[in-house]
Amino acid sequence: MDTTSQDVRPDSPPKSERLLTIGQLVALLRQEFADLSITKVRYLEDRGLLSPARTSGRYRKYGATDVRRLRTILTLQRDEFLPLEVIRQRIDRGTGSPLGQAYDASALSTRSGASLMHEQPSYTWEEACEASAVDDEFLRTLVDYRIVDRPAPSGPVLSESDLEAARICHMLARFGVEPRNLRLLSSSVEREAALLGQVATPALRSTHADKREYGEKMLEDLGALFSRLAHLLLYRELRKLL
Repeated sequence: MDTTSQDVRPDSPPKSERLLTIGQLVALLRQEFADLSITKVRYLEDRGLLSPARTSGRYRKYGATDVRRLRTILTLQRDEFLPLEVIRQRIDRGTGSPLGQAYDASALSTRSGASLMHEQPSYTWEEACEASAVDDEFLRTLVDYRIVDRPAPSGPVLSESDLEAARICHMLARFGVEPRNLRLLSSSVEREAALLGQVATPALRSTHADKREYGEKMLEDLGALFSRLAHLLLYRELRKLL
């Protein structure tokens, strides 16, 4: 049973329940979430994620339900990198994802770089549409924007990575982020791959098998480093929006 569905706020807390001020609330949870501040709690309230009780003097008071709800919000932010709107819907609806289980961002693939680099197309076009739960037109749009690889002329045409990219783009479209908005991302990735290729190409083109193997491992490691750096830089910029 999903415990988030139990975080429905009562009209008023039981009289015997110990209520916390906003400062006490922050002090209580700061051991788990070092960057928690009064300003952040107020911001979450402004965004509709928290609804504390108020005294006659309009001071905020937080009960056990508020503490559980805030802990859930902060955990989802920290561990799953979910946007606030998704977190709010997940908690309020008591579901794994506001988009349905097939589009739960926390369940996306975590395959290694090595497996991604060596995968081969294994789906026909029709199978890809069915498996990714997107229609033919949407998938063709992703091909046009080079988000999904251009299909092979015959046989299996798309890989598991193509399907996952299609699922992610479909998820983003639910938030108003259309494939055309992702063209810049696709172009950036192509430039990054070209740069890494320049570094690894001498080893990859060697006549010695051991050097070619070293080049493949180098390319995999460089890809992992670039991916991690991009992740850190993105969330650095997102923090500025809070």
